Amino acid sequence: MYQDFAHAYLTEVGAAAGRMLTRGQDAVDLLHRAAVGGGRIRAFGNGGSSAIVRSALLQLQAHTGRPVSDSMMSPAAMAYTAQRGIYSEVFARSLAADIRSLDLVVVASVSGRSANIREALSSCREHDVPVLALVGGDGAQVEPTRGMVWATGTADQQISEDAMLTALTLAAATALGPATAPLATRVDKHLHAVAAVDTVRLGAFLAEATEAVTAAIRTRRPIYVLCPDGGPLALAGEHFAHNLHWDAPLGVEGVQPPVVVSDPSLADMSAIYNDHPNPAHGVVYQLRSAAPGDVVFLLTYDAASRTTQEAIHAAEQAGARLLLLHRSGPTQPHTERLQLPQADDFALSALVQSVAHLVCRTSRAALSAGGTRSSVADLMAQDLAPLRELSDTRPS
Repeated sequence: MYQDFAHAYLTEVGAAAGRMLTRGQDAVDLLHRAAVGGGRIRAFGNGGSSAIVRSALLQLQAHTGRPVSDSMMSPAAMAYTAQRGIYSEVFARSLAADIRSLDLVVVASVSGRSANIREALSSCREHDVPVLALVGGDGAQVEPTRGMVWATGTADQQISEDAMLTALTLAAATALGPATAPLATRVDKHLHAVAAVDTVRLGAFLAEATEAVTAAIRTRRPIYVLCPDGGPLALAGEHFAHNLHWDAPLGVEGVQPPVVVSDPSLADMSAIYNDHPNPAHGVVYQLRSAAPGDVVFLLTYDAASRTTQEAIHAAEQAGARLLLLHRSGPTQPHTERLQLPQADDFALSALVQSVAHLVCRTSRAALSAGGTRSSVADLMAQDLAPLRELSDTRPS
């Protein structure tokens, strides 16, 4: 069943991304004018959408060598500001000081109805700032004065987010200029990578991961989601940890929010790199708290790298259940390791995000089922978004 679900889900993601990318060149042009021209870009999203927009802007910044992205307030600044005003106004306030100097604002919102996103868009319309708005459905709910509404064509939260990350990442890479591969080449390569995912192995990995996650949540064992390499893969890990902590268990009777340990905070990371030259130190230090029965998801580019090997060793020494997602390096024929097809660093994060969404949906279904086995149709319908009782911005 998990194999069939993985195949059905990835097929839908590929279709949604393909629909979006028929308009990809328009997005490339918007990003190119802002980024390569040395312009200023801001980006906003809630929940997993915040990781999506930051991943794409990280791509632009990494390849241009300039601080083209000034996105998302820090968690500390956001919490401090939100306690002194309405959260829906926080992003708009962060735009107010420099909106006249911005060349592009990127927003991502599956519903397109989040109050804070609407506030930001209203400011952009008032000051005639171009907007690249990624939204679910047909996009009719968002009408920026200038720029582009980039719709996924589906209201499914996770499929929309995966299509958004794929499309925005490929557009950002192409926006760097004529020296880079054209969009059509990137699209073809990525959609082939999605199609090349071994759904037999992925199904087995899902079964193992679902059992591990549900057991950890029920027995109150910590779940670690770590990416020792950093970069866009760590943002996919942040999104994964968010889904495990908030979405998978939310509202399930008798189930408490799990303890989820993710990558170090900025405060931790700056101290680690200042005091310890070994880039694996942060993850290894975190895993000193792990114990038998804990679950460790390790996201990495190369399973053979020194950093990854040190993290693997730390998890094994702790006796934790290790589930490794990687692109290259040694593999063993068991379900705890899943090797994904070759893709560049940023496109790989889109594949990992899809796997993470699969795990969260199967885990929620298992937590809710009470021993009843879900069907593929049930899992495809297990959109996590309507279950967010803490949100007052759900689609009507």
